[in-house]
Amino acid sequence: MTEHFPASRRALVYLAVTFGITWVAWGVLAALAQRQITRYGTWPFMVLYVLGGLGPTIAAYIAVRHTPEQAPMSEFNRRVLRWRVRPVWYLLALGLPVALGFMAIGIAVALKPALGAAVSFKPWYLFPLYLLMTIVGGGLEEFGWRGITQDEWARSIGPLRAALLIAPIWALWHLPLFFLPGVAQYHGNFALFLAGQFGIALLLGWLYTRTQSILLCVLMHAASNAVVMMGVFVPTGMGMGLTGPCLGLAVGLLLFLSMGSRANGQDAAMH
Repeated sequence: MTEHFPASRRALVYLAVTFGITWVAWGVLAALAQRQITRYGTWPFMVLYVLGGLGPTIAAYIAVRHTPEQAPMSEFNRRVLRWRVRPVWYLLALGLPVALGFMAIGIAVALKPALGAAVSFKPWYLFPLYLLMTIVGGGLEEFGWRGITQDEWARSIGPLRAALLIAPIWALWHLPLFFLPGVAQYHGNFALFLAGQFGIALLLGWLYTRTQSILLCVLMHAASNAVVMMGVFVPTGMGMGLTGPCLGLAVGLLLFLSMGSRANGQDAAMH
């Protein structure tokens, strides 16, 4: 797999730029926040925080702009705005993260009933609001991770191996957040986060492979984050934290395996 890693100049430009933007912005912010020079909610904090989060989106356009020989900007924008797909794909993009969240809780509670007391859901009327918030706060990353790396690497190594390769790199991109006071990842379990990234990378990679729509990936990514904000996740600290990541990984692998030989080559069929 690694022999194909540098094959795409567009993907390499993307990775260099997105890590540069995000790690500089979040690295500076972490240093300032740990010294209590700024804190979450103040404008200096939020400017650097949002800038770092937009690293993949900005880097995606820079990479496309600097590699016109691979495909023009118009082709990339068509994938960003590809909305003419069957309604079932919208249902899957928005509904699969919700279903997996409840399934993980159900499995965890069945195995450890005491965990049920730690589960608390927010009112469902907040979901559309959280979805809109997480489109910016996470979903727009898909311009780069699926729109560039998944798309480019799948040509060389197939979509399944591309998704598996993206997962640890994507997790590493998030690393500065674990040193940033005020955010959810601060002092979190990076190994558990990494495990979760494999599952979501597979789900998003499968969705992109089947639809070639960056827009749908934005929606699924946002829905995955919104579900967590709603409280639909297995609480950590009670020995069942791997339930969600393992379930996502299993379902993602099954979805890819259901594609048969297409999992090893780009599925160009439009639906």
